[in-house]
Amino acid sequence: MPILTGRVALLLSIVWLLVAAASLPLPGEAANVVALKSADVDVYNDALDGFKSVAGRAQVSEYDMEGDLQRGRRFLARLKSGPKPDLIFAIGIWALQVVIEEIRDIPVVFAMVLNPSAVIGPEPRNITGASMNVPIEQQIALLKKTSPHVRRIGAVYDPSKTGFLVKQAERIARDQGVRLLAKAIVSPKDSFAALDAMQGEIDALWILPDVTVLAPESVQYMLLFAFRNKIALLGLSENQARMGALFGLSFGSGVDIGSQAGEMANEILSGRRAEEIPFTTARKLKLTVNLKTAGKLGLQIPKEILDRADVVIR
Repeated sequence: MPILTGRVALLLSIVWLLVAAASLPLPGEAANVVALKSADVDVYNDALDGFKSVAGRAQVSEYDMEGDLQRGRRFLARLKSGPKPDLIFAIGIWALQVVIEEIRDIPVVFAMVLNPSAVIGPEPRNITGASMNVPIEQQIALLKKTSPHVRRIGAVYDPSKTGFLVKQAERIARDQGVRLLAKAIVSPKDSFAALDAMQGEIDALWILPDVTVLAPESVQYMLLFAFRNKIALLGLSENQARMGALFGLSFGSGVDIGSQAGEMANEILSGRRAEEIPFTTARKLKLTVNLKTAGKLGLQIPKEILDRADVVIR
């Protein structure tokens, strides 16, 4: 019986491989890719351009949801009733959300999505892609380079939004010889007490890519807290640096994120399963440094940071 079971398993594996191979485009044949765009905005169009520049075997059909989830659902319902594409390219979080709801049997690659794990969930499935997230290692390293005294980095977060990210960050911080002191909140107003509880306990503050934390009142209080306590604040964008954060570190190119997605699509169209390919983070970054804030905090920004900065506010 064990031998028979082994033969059955082998036969099933062979059948699966044959089915998978039959569904792939033939050598030299253009793959049929549907690009579902959340809205017609420049950064999404940049990602689509980057995808097309890399996914050379693909013939790409485009559809714009125009920011309407129902419009996206109706399009996917029509798509499922006809010939199936070889791959779906979901651009932006709204496109990814409707694809998650509607598509199970077509490989999906996303781009321009922040915190995709919070949207997709922990279970492996037919989806991979290129996120907008900045590598955690580089964010922590930037704060460490600001001052040799940075040993404790504070953050507030909503566990339902970025709990997975905080777990990763705690491990990475330990590996870099610093401690992440993260306080959980469930609403923006909770951030005030959470930050006050960290007074005197942290050497730097980090704004996480968390929609609860990014409420205007939370961001404003983090800016105020950093100034009062004379500590560096790492923000997510040039705009936050212009508001007073010492740094803003964000993805630097929608085109390159689209190119990353195109590279993944090529792997899938060559036979690799989407769930075998890990999500990526942004590999081209944009760094903004606010020297006015540095002066108010009494900090001297190291030359190596200024040399790599894309924008310096003087």
